[in-house]
Order: sequence, then C-alpha cells, then structure tokens
Amino acid sequence: MTELKTNEQFADDSSEQYEQSAIDKFISIILCRGDFAKQKLDAKPVSFFQLFRFATTCDRFMLSISALLAIFTGIGQPMICLIGGKLTNVFLLTKTFERNDTFWYQAYIYVYLYASIGITMVITTTIQYICAKNASLNITCTMRQEYMKSLLRQEAAWFDQQKTGTLTAQLNANIEKIKDGIGDKVGMILRGVTMFLTCVIIGFIYDWRLTLVMFGTGPISAALLSTMARQMEHSSSMQSNTDGRAAAVLEESIMNVKTVAACNAQETMIKRYAATLKACRKFALHAYAFAGFFDGLFFLVLYVFFAAGFYYGAYLYQIRIIMNPGYIFAVANLIMFGSYNLGVLSPHLMAVLNARVAAAVIYKIIDRKPSFDSSSTDGMKVNEVKGGIEFQNVKFSYPKSKEHLVLNGLSWTAKPGDTVALVGHSGCGKSTSTGLLTRLYNCNSGAILIDGINICDINIHTLRNIVGVVQQEPLLFSGTIKENIRLGKLDLTDQEIIDACKIANAHDFINKLSEGYDTMIGAGGIQLSGGQKQRIAIARTIVRNPRILLLDEATSALDAESEVIVQNALKKAFVGRTTIIIAHRLSTLRDSNQIIVLDKGQVAEIGTHKELCNNKDGIYASLVKSQQFEAQQKPTSPPVVELPLETFHRSNTRDSRNSSGYGIMSSFTRGSIMSGNVTCVSIPEKSTEITVELNGKKKSKPKGLWQLYTNCHGNYGKMIIALLVSFLRGLELPLFVLIFDLTFVVFAQAKLESVLERILPIAIIYIALGIACLIVIFSATFTFGWTAECVVDSLRLRAMRNMLYQNAEYFDTPSTSTAVTVTRISVDAPNIKAALDPRMMQISNNIVAILVLVTIAVIFNWPVGLLGSGSLLLLILMLTLIASKMQKLNKCALKQDLTGQLALEIVEQIRTIQLITREEHFHRLYVQKIEDLLYLQKKSSPYEAILFAVTSSFMFFSDMISYAAGIALIYYGYSLPQEIFTASWSIATSGWALIMVSGCLNTFVMASPASNSLFRIINTGSDMNSVDDGLRPAITGDVQFNKIKFSYPTRPQRNVLNGLNLAAYAGQTVAVTGPSGSGKSTVIALLERFYRFNSGQLTLDDNSITKISLRYLREQIALVGQEPILFSGTILENILLGTTGKTLSDVREACKIANIIDFIETSPKGYDTEVGEHGGQLSGGQKQRIAIARALVRNPKILLLDEATSALDAECERTVQQALDAASSGRTCITVAHRLSSIQHADQIFFVENGKVVEEGTHQELVEFDGKYADLIRKQDLSS
Repeated sequence: MTELKTNEQFADDSSEQYEQSAIDKFISIILCRGDFAKQKLDAKPVSFFQLFRFATTCDRFMLSISALLAIFTGIGQPMICLIGGKLTNVFLLTKTFERNDTFWYQAYIYVYLYASIGITMVITTTIQYICAKNASLNITCTMRQEYMKSLLRQEAAWFDQQKTGTLTAQLNANIEKIKDGIGDKVGMILRGVTMFLTCVIIGFIYDWRLTLVMFGTGPISAALLSTMARQMEHSSSMQSNTDGRAAAVLEESIMNVKTVAACNAQETMIKRYAATLKACRKFALHAYAFAGFFDGLFFLVLYVFFAAGFYYGAYLYQIRIIMNPGYIFAVANLIMFGSYNLGVLSPHLMAVLNARVAAAVIYKIIDRKPSFDSSSTDGMKVNEVKGGIEFQNVKFSYPKSKEHLVLNGLSWTAKPGDTVALVGHSGCGKSTSTGLLTRLYNCNSGAILIDGINICDINIHTLRNIVGVVQQEPLLFSGTIKENIRLGKLDLTDQEIIDACKIANAHDFINKLSEGYDTMIGAGGIQLSGGQKQRIAIARTIVRNPRILLLDEATSALDAESEVIVQNALKKAFVGRTTIIIAHRLSTLRDSNQIIVLDKGQVAEIGTHKELCNNKDGIYASLVKSQQFEAQQKPTSPPVVELPLETFHRSNTRDSRNSSGYGIMSSFTRGSIMSGNVTCVSIPEKSTEITVELNGKKKSKPKGLWQLYTNCHGNYGKMIIALLVSFLRGLELPLFVLIFDLTFVVFAQAKLESVLERILPIAIIYIALGIACLIVIFSATFTFGWTAECVVDSLRLRAMRNMLYQNAEYFDTPSTSTAVTVTRISVDAPNIKAALDPRMMQISNNIVAILVLVTIAVIFNWPVGLLGSGSLLLLILMLTLIASKMQKLNKCALKQDLTGQLALEIVEQIRTIQLITREEHFHRLYVQKIEDLLYLQKKSSPYEAILFAVTSSFMFFSDMISYAAGIALIYYGYSLPQEIFTASWSIATSGWALIMVSGCLNTFVMASPASNSLFRIINTGSDMNSVDDGLRPAITGDVQFNKIKFSYPTRPQRNVLNGLNLAAYAGQTVAVTGPSGSGKSTVIALLERFYRFNSGQLTLDDNSITKISLRYLREQIALVGQEPILFSGTILENILLGTTGKTLSDVREACKIANIIDFIETSPKGYDTEVGEHGGQLSGGQKQRIAIARALVRNPKILLLDEATSALDAECERTVQQALDAASSGRTCITVAHRLSSIQHADQIFFVENGKVVEEGTHQELVEFDGKYADLIRKQDLSS
C-alpha cells in the first residue's frame, strides 16, 4: 500500500536557512565580504558546476569554447599596452625622424601588430560571446521548463503555503540571475583574471621594481569595489523586498481593478502603492550613494598609484636602473589596465554567487517531491470502476490551521450509481470532502475508498480521470471556447464538442456569438457571464466521461430554468455513475438517493429529502423551511405580455459611461460584476446600434525617449544638476590625456638630472584629478540615481492611476487585459531606468569626453584628428545600425513574449489544471512559448556579440589608423612625435570612452520601446480627470431604465439589452430575475456606470447618471456580487476600503448585520486578522459576509445585490437575508437572483429575457400570472 502522508509532513520549509560552505566564506572574505560570509542564505548555494546541471553536451561544448576564447582574449587585450609602450619607446629614443627608414620600419611593425591582434580579438570575442550567450539561453530555457513542470506536480497543501505572485516573480527574477551568472559573466571573470595576470607578468618582465610598487593597485581596487558591494548588499536586498511588495500591490489592484473602482478605492490603492515605492526608493538611494562614493574612491586610488608609478619610474630612469623611458609608460599602463579589469570583477563574481543562490532556490522547487505526484506512474491503474465511495473516520485540517479540524471523524458511503448530496453550513467540510476525494489534499487520518480500494493506492492521474469535478467558481483559460472544452479530452472532434455543449445547455448561446465556438475568451474566461462559464465547464467535464461526478455548486450561476435543463441533461449523461452534489440551493437535491447533512466535520443527519423533511426539528428541515416559498393562491393563466412603459410611474435616467471597474470580484460574470468583462448573449442576431471605440483615444505614434524626458515634471532641477555634474565628469579623460602629454614631454625633453623634479608636479596633478573624480562621480551617480527613482516611481503611479480609472472595455481586449497590463508596467518601468540612472551618466559623460578628445586630437594634429574622428564615426554608424537592429528584435521579442502571462495563468489556475489532468498539456504549451521566445532571443545574439567584440577591440584599430598616419607625417617632416602621440592617445582614449557608451547601449536601447509601451498605458484615455465632474445632488433613490439598448463594445452587433424598461423607487426592494445571459447583471453594470449604453435613458432622481459625478455616484451605491474579492491586509482594511470618516463602531455595526461579527471578534487578532492573498485565509462564506459588511459600512442610498448570498449555506443565507432586508430599509435595493425564495418579498420583481422585461409584478402577482416566473417557482419550490 502507498504510504499515506499527511499535509503536515509536506508543509513548506522555505523558512529554513543555510550556512555558507567554508570555500564560499573564504571567497567572500577574500572579496572583503566578511559580513556576507556570516549571513545565512535562503537556500544553500549550489556548487559552480551545478549551475550547468541542465546543460546539454552541445551547451557544455559551447561553454568550453567560450572559456578558452575568454582566456585567449584576456591574454591578447593587454597587448595594446605592450605595443603602446614599445612604440612610445621608439618615439622617445629616436633622435632623428625625418626620412629615417629605421624609425619607419621599427614603428610600422607595431602598426601591423595593432591590426593583426585587433582582427584576431574581434573574431575570437564574437565567437566567445555567441557561445556563452546561446548556452546560457539554452540552460535557463530548460530551467524554466523544469520549474514549471515541477510546479504542475505539487500538491494543494504546498500551494497553500505560497503566493501566486511570489512563485511567478521567483521564476523570472531567479532565472534572470542565473542567466546573468552563467552567461558572459563567467567569460568576463576569466578574461579579467587573465588580463591582470598577463599585465603583471609582462610588467615584471619589464621591471619588477616598478611593477611591485604599482602591484597594490589591483588588490586595493578589488577591495574597494568589494567593500562597495558589501555596503550595497543590505540596501539592495531591502530594495528588492520592498519592490516585491510594491509589485504585489500593483498586481492585486489591477487584476481586481473593477472591485477597486466600485469601492471608490483608487486613491487608497495608489497611496498604498506610493508608500511601498517610497520605501523602496529610500534603499535605492542608499545603494546609489555607496556606488558613487566607492566608484569615485576607486578612481582616486588608480590615479594615486598612477602618480606613484610615474614618479618612481622617473626615479629609476634618473638613476639609470631603467634605460628605456617607454618601459615606464608600458608598465604604468599595463598595471592600471590590469588593475582596473581586476577591480571590476567583484560584481561579476557576486553575480556568479547570486546565480548559485538563485539556482538553489529554483532547484529547491524543481527537486521538490510532492506528497502525491500526478505525473508519477506509481499506483494502481484501475480499468473498471463501479463508483462506490466510502469515507472511513476521516480527519483533516488545512496546513495553515492545523489546530482546527475541518473534518473530525467523517464517515459515509455512496453506492455505485447513487446520487448523494452533501449539505450543511459554510465551513462544515463539504468542499473539503471533494478536495480529499480528488487528492488535492491527503487526510490526516482515516481512509477514503473507491470500490473498496484506498485512493492513495490508485495512480493519481487515474483517480482524477475517474472523478470529474465542476466547481462553484469555474475557471477557463485564454483561448477559444472550443479549445477550453477540448481540455477535457484532447482528441475530441468538433461534433463531440457540440454534443457536449448541447447537453450542458451552452450550444445556443455559443452559436449567437460572432465567432461561435472559435470565440476567444480572455484569461480566466472573463469575457463570459458566470452562467456561461459554468456551462462550458460542465461541457468540459461531460466530455471526460468520468465514473464519479462531483458537482460543487456547479449550477449556482444558472437560472432555475437553465439549471433544470442542465441537471436533467446531466442525469441522462451520467446514468449509472455515482454523483456527489454540493449545493446551497436545496431544490436541486430533492431527487438525490441520499442526503448527508454535515455539521462540525461530522455526519449530523442522513436520509432522503422526504425522510429528512419529516424530522421537523432536524437541521435539514430547518434549511428547507428557510428556502420555501410562502403559501400562495392557486395560479391562474393569463397571457404573458411585455409590460408597457406606462406601468412605470416615475422616470429617472442616467447614462452609463466607461469606467474602469466593477465591484467586489474577479471576473465580470453574471454573478460577478465586480471584475470585468461580459460577453453579450441571448440577444438579437442583428444590431444597428453604434459601436464604441476601444481603448479610449486613438493610438498616437510612439515618441521614444523624447516623451520620457518631457515627462519628468518636478525632477528637472535634479536632472539639470545631474547633467552638469556629468559634463564635468566628461572632462576627466581629456584632462588625463593632457596630463599624459605633459608626462611624455618631460621624458622627451627634460635633462636626465631634472626628470624627477619635473615629474613631481605632474604626479600631484594626477592625485588632484583623482580627488576631483571622487567628488564628481559621487555627485553624478547619486543625482542620476535620485532622478531615475523619482521619475520612474512617478510614471509607475501615473500608469497605475490611469489603469484604475480606466473604462471597462479597455480590459475586454486581450492585448490590454489586466494580466498584460500588470506585466507591462512591471517590466517596462525598470527598463526605462537605463535612460535616467547612472547608465545615462555613463553615456552623457563619455559623449562629452569623446567630443573634447576629438577636439584635442584635431588641435594637436588635424590629419590624425580627422582620421581618428572618421574611425569613430564609422564605429558609431556601425553601433547605430546594430542598435537599431537589436531594438527591432527586442521589440519583436517583447511583443511576442507570452511566457509571463501563461506562467501567471498556469500558477493561478493550477488546481483546475490538476483536476482535469492536463499538467502535461500546459507544460507542452509553456515549453512552446519558451522555445518561441528563445528563437527570438538567439536572433539578437550575433548582433550583441559583434557590438561587444568591435567595441572591446576598437582601440587596436584606432591606434593602428592614428599611428599609421602619424608615423608617415613624422617621417616626411610634417609633424612632431609629441603632436602625434597626444593626438593618437586622444583618439585611443575616445575609443575607450565609446566602449563605455556601448557597455550601456544594450539596456539604453531597450529603454525606448519600454518607454513607448508604458506611455501608451499612461496616455490611454480614462475617467481619471472627470471622476469628480458633474452634479452632486441629494439622492433619494429613484431609478429608471427607459428603453435602454446596450451591446458590449467587443461585440457591438449583438444587443444584450434591447429596449429595457425598469423602475425602482426610493426605499423599494426590486428584484431582477430571468435566464442566464438575459441582461440582469448588465443592469447592475450600467447602474455602476461600468459601460455606456447605446440608446435610451437611465436616470437617478430625475438626473441623468452621466451628469452626476462618477465618484459621488459610487459613494451612493454599494455593490455586493457573487464572487467576493478581498485584498491582502486585515479584515478592517478590507471593510473600510475606499471609505473616509468611518469609525470602528460603524464597522462593528456593519459586521453585525452581515453576521460576521462573532467570527471576527472571537479570532485571536480580531479586526486585525490578515485575510491573506485573495482572502485565502477565509472560507467562501466568510469572504462573502465581509464583502457584505464592506457594502453596508458605506450606508449607501442604493444597494445592489448580484447573487449576494449565493455562496452562503441555507442557514447563514437566512440570517444574512434577514439582515439585508433590514439593511434595505430606507434605501433602494436592486437584487439580481436565481434563488427565487430570496426575492419573494421584493416590492417589485422584473423577469428579464432577451434584454427585455417580459413580466413584472409582486411575487404573488407573478405566481397568479402563471407565466415564466411561476414556472421557475414550481421548479425551485421544495414543498412541491
């Protein structure tokens, strides 16, 4: 027998921390990271070679080639200093230059060496970069696939310990760290170490004394940069944590944008987002300050040792220990060159260490063995199942509440083919039983048997194919309706799909859609109503043909007529199959073979409907009584007609403008207006009504970075200061060249005995330049960083604000769905920083340096200056072309990258995927998206490689051109060696500056499309600036719909409302009922001004609602929907969401009415109890009652209830319904309901069908009509 493991055994161990290994501590100490050595890590770092665990043979071959070529280029790069020293020596020691053939041949040997080594470096560097880049892309691509594969295997108990946003963010952030650590960083480390060692070896060969004096530059430089990394680590870590919290606020707000809007909570969420961004900015500024200080200190150290090197070299030259002055230049340049490259290795080494930690986190999930693995081949594969079910003394508690037993010794049986109903109050264990039966969880003790076999002994895939589940909140996936149904059985024919939809009563509404079965639905199926989603989910389950069917409130979103049709169809489809039904609407349970009443995790009553009703004092009888209709007269049969407009005595109109959201839910379903998008159904085939243009204003042409720089309001002062300081920073290299020229003059012209004396002031000038660099670099780095953080945070807030006030149809479009919008803001904002932060400083100061250096070159020798400028222009042209191509490729990759959206959808809907056993299908889908992205990323690799190779080798070619021309000019007597030396050195240094520019060019290029993308979000038209415009009249509560016609903008040809007439007077309770898709929830949506109707009048107290301030309107209206959405935070924060001036006593009163006060005040933390992500710490009923309290605390004039009690059990519904009845007193209440017993006391009931009112009256009057309403009554009446 398979070992039964409890959920406690598989609680997340993410809190466990690890000591670093001895070697890691040693490396950290060597890098001056003693504090890091003492820190404990979230995961034990993997070894360096384990980073390449997922490398194929081809990948390992490419990495080996890359490593060898990195070492080779590391040896080759210092040759530029060696050749330069040799050439300088020729200039200094040659006495006669004009027509001197010896000088010509000696000098041109080095010109040829520049050319040959430069070409070799370009070829080897290009190959090295491509190999490293492609190998890292391949490895991280495989890691992503394995990570997602592992997630799809994990059990529900583990997911309860995680956060959706954390899992997806962890995937993206850690994979990027690994890609960074195993890609070009390894090559840079090998290259840098080799360069330093080569420089030191050559230096010692030239003169060991001078080399020894300057040798300390390397270790000290490395120590300084390592200390900088140490100081920055805490700030960076805290910044990362707070940035994660900010991202969570952003995701939560926009993914539930309709709830935010309905609660007028836009500013609340914006302030919450702003607070997290401000906290993040504080740590970012600390990091910028440390980076600027230590970067400046690093240059000070370089110049101090440079000065010391030349001074000591002059001393050795003066006492004739060094005979060739060119050797001093060679050794000084070699040690500075090697020390600089060694000094900048610390970030690369830390990147590798971070990659090892990130890999440990990723591998921890990849390698995690779930308690039950759906992909495992272990367990019995039962071929013939009769369907007998038995619970034997089952005890169970959820991992997060181990002390609370949800099931406490539950025992019951179901015979094969029986229909068994589970009823009871919310939280009694009904849905938990289905979770255990499908092995989403394992029970703590006891056993569950199917046909006498313990389900733990059955292969889990086999088990979930045996058991089909239709859940209360059905989840659909991005794609077509056909694709969603085919997920039930992948080899379905189109006819089989149609047959299943006919059984589920979905075929007719699908055919009315413009694209039929090929209609695209958004993430989560948000373009369909709740009833339509449930019917598609039922069809998906039907095609699986399970032997056991679990219906967990499967028809709760259907109207009574559709429910009867679907249930009758299900009865036929599942004849001979065991069916377990969970329902609060007890009329659906009358024909069950057995009804089991649960209470406190145990069986309280058991029997048939009739048997349990005979026990007048029983729980079930009490529940039935609460849902029965009161005695009524025998119905007559008058004709059913549409009521004329004259039946409405008073008229109030209002127009429904576009808004950004609904109310308190996650998708705009029939029972869930609160979140989003509704597709019209049950409507005429043709429509001549106007269409509404989506996405607000027409798209403007992208303006790139210019638009960014003209939207830095409030930060131009900082930006100007940053640019001015950056320009000063740009003078460093020109000043260095001029000082270097003075050094050359000293050795060329001074007498031997005065060399040391004349070199002293130059050494002091070098030190002064280093001090200036410290001040300027610190100032520039900090001001640029400060500017970037302030501007980007401002843009993030603007983007979020505009989205929270966005009109509803904006999110109906797949390209601008909530998931896409969150991804774009999250990705684009950091990418924009490259155009504002110290990377922009690098570009601006080096451009200044290039211009000044070229000017110096032209002044000293115009032919060499012009030739060098030409070579620079050629390089710039090449870089521009490459950058343009890279930008196009990046834009294409950005546009086609669907991996983030798909990953988010998979993680959010993981349980549905597991229940329909489609883990492998979604993994294949994810792999395909990853491989598509990989193909696009690899297309840019050659361009990036050429860019890197040409820029890193450019100094060879610039020196070749400059010296080739200069030597000729000297030979023919047109120029002096000093002029050529200074002009050539200026051009070479400008090439170095250009390399610094190109180093930031890749990220800078990405900033432009990111800016365009983010500003499209910011500039899209919304209600942001008009939300307070309009009338603010005293509201009494008279509402009237007068000949309202409406079609959703995504399907303008089909009317949802087709001349609707409906009225509700102040203080009245009005109910709207009818078939699914008839337009009931659309009535609520128009009242909340989520959409603009096409024609007709909608008034509130004789005022058109389009003339009333939108914010004021929503202050007067409260909405409670079917699927409540709560936000991370406390219960108190959720109830007070979007309100002002409310006290705790107001909250307590609302909670008392909503029947939630006892639960809250008996909880250990009371109103400060955390509800968890999406309210995950609460049951469905508890979440619903908190949503009701959130509505009541507003004391609205108009209360909108859209299936507000559908998630509650009968007992709780009765209590809450009585409370809502009391709460309705003195205010207009408009209720949408399928459960007709909840609206029998309404002052007026409207039966809506095909977008029109076809019956109107009180409950008694409509029963007497014996029309459509009366027919539904008969289908739901438990007394019949």
